[in-house]
Amino acid sequence: MKLPSLLLAGLLLGAAPLSIAHAASTASKAAQSKVAQTRPIQSRTVRVSDPRLPFAVSLPRGWHGVGFKDGLEGVNIAFSLKPPAALMRFNYLPRSGRTPDLRAEFRGFEGAVRQGGTTVKLRSERPARYGGVSGLTHVYDLSGRGKSLRMQVWFGLGPKNFYSFQLTDAASHYARTAPLFAAALGSVKFR
Repeated sequence: MKLPSLLLAGLLLGAAPLSIAHAASTASKAAQSKVAQTRPIQSRTVRVSDPRLPFAVSLPRGWHGVGFKDGLEGVNIAFSLKPPAALMRFNYLPRSGRTPDLRAEFRGFEGAVRQGGTTVKLRSERPARYGGVSGLTHVYDLSGRGKSLRMQVWFGLGPKNFYSFQLTDAASHYARTAPLFAAALGSVKFR
């Protein structure tokens, strides 16, 4: 299973902005959303629980939904409407009976990012389990086009779907947004 190249276009080039409520309501094609408000430890959040998504997640309030034309289903949010901005992506692809190798998927992902002219340096790798789904987390330093970014990517294998949850931010701001991403990951409930 090869993922389409997902990642840096919105952060580096910009993407079509949407409101967080609109992002929730369009999280999957023609879906109706149920958005509830909740308060986690450090930040107010918006609960995105769309019956057509295979998961529910609490996202930071005040971030903006963004639309990508990459064929992936899920929820994408950015801290600001103007790039560069911190970006969180919660995407999935049906497994269609396949069992992808997570390390091979990461190698393919890294190759796709390099192909775009970005230098990729792996900072860390660790197993991680969210909402009962096991996976693997990588943290990268990315550089290119005069930008220095940090990216955390979790790939997970559910019974029906392959998940790609990501945070990308300027390396200098990553420590500020990483706890918000960790809280979102901790809030994920798979269906």
